[in-house]
Amino acid sequence: MTSKLHVTNGDSVVYTWRKGGLVGTQLPWRDALHDGPVPAGLALPELSALRAQYLGVAGYGNPIKLGHDFQKRDATLARCMDFDEVVLWFEHDLYDQLQLLQILDYLAAQSLPLGKLQLVQSDDFLGLLAAPELLALQNSRRPVLEQTLRGASNIWEAYRAPTPERLFHVHTATPAQLKHLGNALRRLFQEYPAVETGLSRTQRHILEAVAEGAHAKEDIFRLAQLREEAAFLSDAPFYKRFEELCDPAAALLQEIQNGFRLTPLGRRVLSAAEDWLTLHSCDRWIGGVHLSAENLWRWDESAAKFAAPPV
Repeated sequence: MTSKLHVTNGDSVVYTWRKGGLVGTQLPWRDALHDGPVPAGLALPELSALRAQYLGVAGYGNPIKLGHDFQKRDATLARCMDFDEVVLWFEHDLYDQLQLLQILDYLAAQSLPLGKLQLVQSDDFLGLLAAPELLALQNSRRPVLEQTLRGASNIWEAYRAPTPERLFHVHTATPAQLKHLGNALRRLFQEYPAVETGLSRTQRHILEAVAEGAHAKEDIFRLAQLREEAAFLSDAPFYKRFEELCDPAAALLQEIQNGFRLTPLGRRVLSAAEDWLTLHSCDRWIGGVHLSAENLWRWDESAAKFAAPPV
């Protein structure tokens, strides 16, 4: 029997695989690479240790357990040559596309025999598919091309750079085989502070949902997700962005008896009458870019380009 390593985004897909009787070693990647530092210059084990520490401090789990889980995950992928076939299963959203880039970059250095690495791509959320629908996607898998590996490594390196310039330069030349990557990267750019308001697109969605009458956190989350072409945020990172908007020093949201409402400042920022980041300090990582007062890259949606920090 052919031995296979199946790699995907998380545990819900693995659960459905097992329910459907998928044969092979099954590996969930789990990391939300759009949230927190992903700097250049670190090999996979060192980067995984950094990610585990960050995710633990950010409240996503115990950093010791996260570090142990990442070590096991990385060790399994490092055995890729032991399998007859390595199958990557990933969907269209930003969460998945960044994971796919990281994995392809690692495997590009392993010199796998031609045809051994296969890719399953989905236009739907894999975790929402029933077992027969999910397993049927095996028939769509295709060998990963050499040019795809090279292109993925180039883009992954650009994502980890300390400024977004290189990633912006290469995002229009994504490998043809990675059909969802271009849209995912354009969505990533919209998570930078907007030139007019200082809000990321997610933060704008939150304020818009409240302005439209949602008050409870759960309702705000649901309405904000509906505004996405390909929702990529789970509740934990979403609520982290939500809490930033409640910062007492420059609050855009105020807690009330039945949930939250816009503050006067929140209404002004949402209407682009005021720039939130003139009052609120920015300290956030997007890949290798550490956004701060000294390194405040912004996204200009109307011009579809980055605005560099003031000199």
